[in-house]
Amino acid sequence: MATPDVQICVRCILPATFPGLSFDDRGECSVCQAAVPFAAIDEHCAALRLKMDAAIEALRGHSAYDCIVAFSGGKDSSYTLKLLVERYRLRCLAVTVDNGFMSDQARANALAVTGALGVDHEIFRPAPVFMNRLYLESARHDDLHAPSAIRRASNMCSSCIGLINTRMLNTAAQHDTSLVAGGYIGGQVPKDAAMLQVDLAVLARTRAASHEKYLRVFGPAAERFFALPATTAGAPAKRITIINPMLTVRLTESQIVDDLAALGWTRTTDTGENSTNCRLNDLGILVHHRRYGFHPYLLEMADQVRAGLLDREAALRRARAIPDIASILPQARQLGLDISDLG
Repeated sequence: MATPDVQICVRCILPATFPGLSFDDRGECSVCQAAVPFAAIDEHCAALRLKMDAAIEALRGHSAYDCIVAFSGGKDSSYTLKLLVERYRLRCLAVTVDNGFMSDQARANALAVTGALGVDHEIFRPAPVFMNRLYLESARHDDLHAPSAIRRASNMCSSCIGLINTRMLNTAAQHDTSLVAGGYIGGQVPKDAAMLQVDLAVLARTRAASHEKYLRVFGPAAERFFALPATTAGAPAKRITIINPMLTVRLTESQIVDDLAALGWTRTTDTGENSTNCRLNDLGILVHHRRYGFHPYLLEMADQVRAGLLDREAALRRARAIPDIASILPQARQLGLDISDLG
């Protein structure tokens, strides 16, 4: 986070040290200038929801599952599943990727929420030796992902998200389902990511370079986790629509947590302030801050402030609360990561 003499946006919390940021004469940052005006946020969310409603109606009922849901057991993916089941009446398959650092409470929450909603639930646990290598090499390398990725997540999280997204697409192809849902909120993904359609064959071609890099850095086992479904020559293109329903609602964190309590969801106590499912998250934050000089959740928190969902002073305090080394040493040791090597 910025030091006291670094300029901070007067509207959100982004500092002048944030990549690609500029300010106008009023002291408002370029991200705020490009954002939906506060008075139009509800209208914008309503328009997104109408588009999403139409897409969902067009895709439901064509296979055993209407939607494959990336489900971590955290608050946002849990609320996403709740929306899809209760608002849209979709037949969902919730898919949890247990990365080896999943909180016990998050696992209990995942079981409670899927049980309360009557949803089929699949848990996939990649080999711990591979996941440890993925996180270790992601902490060591700063060229695994697009340069813009560091604005939204730590390298460790970006690698994990890539694995999870690939798993969801493969699961959708396996069940011949054309709808995949994520639980991303504002600031975690680009503003046009509320709904997008992907052609799996085209996506495989555009991912080719990064796929080869993963194989080189993470080892040949990466093929199991990052390869997209194979396509047959001459077969119709397999298109999947990806939605993020949380981008169509305006809810504070406390509102989300209160609503989930009725489903048996309980906040975790061992995942740090910025996660409700992963015990590795604080290590990713510390590594990111040491390497790039800012908190990887800045863009998310700034979006929440801009939308009136998070108090600006509370967001500033959270952005300055970088995890201490002692708190993340057990996870670092499990990975074989020497924190002192990171500066």
